[in-house]
Parts: sequence; structure tokens; C-alpha cells
Amino acid sequence: MTVQEGVLRYGDSSWQRVDLYTPVQGPVRSAVVIFHGGFWRHDRIARDLEPLAVALVQRGCAAAVVEYRPAWDGGQWPAAAEDAAQALERLDGAGAPWRDATLVGHSAGAHLALSALAGRGGGRRAVLLAPVVDLARTVATGTGGPAVGHFLAGHLASGGSVDEATPRPSRADLASLTVVEAACDQAVPTELTEYQLKGWRDGGLAVDHHLVADARHMHLVNPEREGCAAVLALLAGDPAAAEGSAS
Repeated sequence: MTVQEGVLRYGDSSWQRVDLYTPVQGPVRSAVVIFHGGFWRHDRIARDLEPLAVALVQRGCAAAVVEYRPAWDGGQWPAAAEDAAQALERLDGAGAPWRDATLVGHSAGAHLALSALAGRGGGRRAVLLAPVVDLARTVATGTGGPAVGHFLAGHLASGGSVDEATPRPSRADLASLTVVEAACDQAVPTELTEYQLKGWRDGGLAVDHHLVADARHMHLVNPEREGCAAVLALLAGDPAAAEGSAS
């Protein structure tokens, strides 16, 4: 299927853009808005997820990959989270197929996806891939090394707390929440994933959890890896196939 590419700007910084990928012909089965990881410092960038976006288009989906300011260029908390919310508002204003699209966050991108949703009562579907969301627990487990400290440096210096920067969506914010965990994740420990799952469930959220056997951290967003099959099935609206690819 031929892919049409575009760019949507939502701010003055060159970072503040959304890369759009849509099918040239045929109906759009679903739409997703993806927030990349990289621990807010852009170890990864939006263009790294172009293969995932193209693979989704080939399945009849539309994909938007959000770029945002890194911590070293204006994106320290809360700026990157504000970018996420502004990008989502800009996409919603663009109409179909982006309005009510599923939000997807990989690694620390999951923190930004939930930051864009929390407290807004939008009732959106969210899929979190190897999520890094609870920042206090992220620090406690050593996940990302000094990344959280860099991200929150200004906030902490002004008397803020780590906990204040963790998004806590309610049932009104989320129509559904799905977490996909890579069984061999070398970047996000199982301890962090289990802690976050418990926190969301204790907070009254129903969470669907998929464990992808033999997958590493980046496999979940790399369509050339077998571990991405479950993710593609979930995002393309084929939960039965997703179950067949996960354990």
C-alpha cells in the first residue's frame, strides 16, 4: 500500500512537529498517535519509528508520530508534557482520522502519552509499550540512569517533587489501557512494569497486559522483529492475533 507523508506543526520550535503517515487509497481502519521514547533526551527520535508507522499504514491504519522538545533543548518538565498535549489538541483539531485516535507510548513516550490524557476526561484508548511512567519508581530501579534527574532538574530546583511529574489518569480519561511488556527487556525491568501495573489497577483502571516472549525493548517498535507482531495486531484492531503473538 502506498504511503502518503505529511508534517503538522504545533509550535515555534523545529522539534514541535507531528509526522503523518496515511494510506493513499482505501478506507482507514484505525488511527494511532505515537510518542517515541529516548528518556526525554532523544536517545530516539520520531523518525526512528517511521518503519512502524509505515507497517501500520500497510495494514490500513493512519499513524502520527509526535516529535517534542528534548530535555536539553527546552523540553524539561513540564515542557515536553505540554508539547504532547498541544500536539494531541492540534491533531484533534485536524479532524478525521486523528480525532479519537489511539494513543501509543513507547518507553518514556508512555509518560508523555498519559500526560497528554490525564485530567482531560477524553475517554481515549491507550497502548503503552514497555512503559516508563512512574518517575519515582523509575529512579528507585535505576531505569534510564540519570535521565529522570535531567528531565526534572528545573522542577526539582524550584521545590517540586518527582511524584508531581507522574501522570495519573482516571477512568474518565481512558476508555481502555493496554500494556505490552517485552519479556527480555534490557532497558525497562520487570519490577518497574509490575509496580506500574499494580498502581494503575489499584487506582481503579482496568489494564490489559501482554507479555511478548523473547522480545527486547526496541523489538516492540521494530516491524522487522517478531516481537512487533503483537503490537501491530493490537494497533490494527486485531486483538485475537495479538493474543496469538503474546504470552
